[in-house]
Amino acid sequence: MVSGSADYGQAPTPSNIEGVLLLVVVFTAELVPEVRHTLTAAVARAGLSGDEGEDFVLAVHELVTNAVRHGGGSGELRLHRQPGRLTCQVRDHGGGTSADVPALPNANVPGQRGLWLAHHLTGGLTLDTSPHGLTATVSADLCPPDEP
Repeated sequence: MVSGSADYGQAPTPSNIEGVLLLVVVFTAELVPEVRHTLTAAVARAGLSGDEGEDFVLAVHELVTNAVRHGGGSGELRLHRQPGRLTCQVRDHGGGTSADVPALPNANVPGQRGLWLAHHLTGGLTLDTSPHGLTATVSADLCPPDEP
């Protein structure tokens, strides 16, 4: 495990997220489908829809399943809305991960694509590892509402 943090884009680090807290979910493997449905609804209510909303939900879903598989079997999801931006943190209790930039794994290797997908489907991925686990943060820009 590597302690520290790695920033792979524009996502804010976990310590500086402000704005409105829209959703907090503590999850285990059994709750993963419910978490995805709840997140989908919250993301749409926050104003992220269409392909961008689906990409954001898929990215967060990958982080949630990674937390269950590699991070101790449970975790916590926090969805925040800031002006013009939606940010989601997924925290687990596992041993962390490498701080290397996620690369697309070899096509012959099953799995191993969660962090890569989260990075490429959103406005940025930040990983913060500590002895207490991993916090993965992704973000997406919100489009301003159509003006009359």
